[in-house]
Amino acid sequence: MKNIELLDDGITHDLLVVAFDMCSSSKLIEDLTRTKSLVAYDRLLKNLHLWLWSNAKKWNYLVYKFTGDGWILLFPLSMIDGESLMQFLVSLSKRHNSLRAKLVDNHLESIPESTGLTFGLEMGTLRKVVLGNEVEFTGRALNVACRLQAAVKDKGSEPDYRCLFSRKVFNTYLNEVEGFQFFDVERSLRNISGGERYRCMKANLSKHART
Repeated sequence: MKNIELLDDGITHDLLVVAFDMCSSSKLIEDLTRTKSLVAYDRLLKNLHLWLWSNAKKWNYLVYKFTGDGWILLFPLSMIDGESLMQFLVSLSKRHNSLRAKLVDNHLESIPESTGLTFGLEMGTLRKVVLGNEVEFTGRALNVACRLQAAVKDKGSEPDYRCLFSRKVFNTYLNEVEGFQFFDVERSLRNISGGERYRCMKANLSKHART
């Protein structure tokens, strides 16, 4: 992790975790495999990865981990605010949308209904540990953010551009942000709070990301 200098040398860090992935990635891969055009998907990943790294200092985040069809980003809590956070989510969604349209769509036999990003966000203390030569993080906030991102698809037929935020993230950063609608929802998060209904906040970025 080359941008780890954003953090000090401590073991624990208070961070905002943003987990996101690309909707319908399996369908894209299956379609591109049929037409022997998988290189188009490779180009999408490489260009999105380059955008994330080149914008890390601008938005003050760490590019932590590639998850196969998305990434996990870490924001030091003292270096973000609600408006900038929402602007980042919109900017990332727009960039992914434009890259996919430019690099992938012309190679598809069928374009899936959902082609945008889904997000899950939580904040809390993570522990930094070095495993071999890799810096890793552990902690509840990381688990919750990933579960929230996965839970976006539990409701509705078009999950893309949807975000689920923990109530802590919303109350800390977003309750006074204008220009977005936030909704109080519940989701079942596997292995979180005993699997009970988890209260969180939802936002839809589609009208911002598609303009």
